[in-house]
Amino acid sequence: NPEMTTRLAGGLAANGVTVISGLAVGIDAAAHRASLDTGGRTITCVGSGSDQMCPAKHADLARKIAESGAVVSEYPPGVKPHARNFPRRNRILSGLTLGTLVVEAGFRSGALLTVTHALEQNRDVFAVPGSALSERSKGTNWLIQQGAKLVLDVEDILEELNIAGLGAQLGLSAPTPDPGTVESQLLNMLRTEPVHMDEITRRSGEPSSIVSATLTMLELSGLVRQAGSMMYVAVPGQRRDTPTDTKEIS
Repeated sequence: NPEMTTRLAGGLAANGVTVISGLAVGIDAAAHRASLDTGGRTITCVGSGSDQMCPAKHADLARKIAESGAVVSEYPPGVKPHARNFPRRNRILSGLTLGTLVVEAGFRSGALLTVTHALEQNRDVFAVPGSALSERSKGTNWLIQQGAKLVLDVEDILEELNIAGLGAQLGLSAPTPDPGTVESQLLNMLRTEPVHMDEITRRSGEPSSIVSATLTMLELSGLVRQAGSMMYVAVPGQRRDTPTDTKEIS
């Protein structure tokens, strides 16, 4: 679920948490991009030399990751990607973390191997629940049955790891968005009537990943809140108008 991944990774990055993932297509890439879009730090560990990206189309993403985070590899430069290397590197991914989050996974998913390493390394395990009818949720639902922390929003992770105030301590969340920023643009769109994220995205003209991460930051700052499935409203008494050309959504 790339949308849920974007929301969680963006929220963690907004709170000063470094997001670590594997650079693969789908969930991994969504986690990296959400972290970067939020201005946070992200790290990847690859199953090749650090100069040999897999997939090759993520070479530019890897360069962006390296600018503020790191591209980690146990192999020397020049080593080509090989299928057997990727399961092995999962132990490094889990070892670098405070906890491992699984957003979706079937029973044969490599994410479950990462969970095994995480448990051996005494790391916390988190999982997002899904439909009992979905093959992609069977692994996550099973993890929750086995005792993994159920995650519905980023606060579930922050509270479990006892780092809920980290973003504020690092000065990563501002109570009043600066004029001209995406934060102020989105905040000025909202009143007390719920607006769906798709409509906010359409009106703002920003990529959905940026809108999702920005709404998460505003929510964590106490300026907006969710009012149902992907519906957002301004928090009464907390909303602060800033100069903008964007019209209010109604």
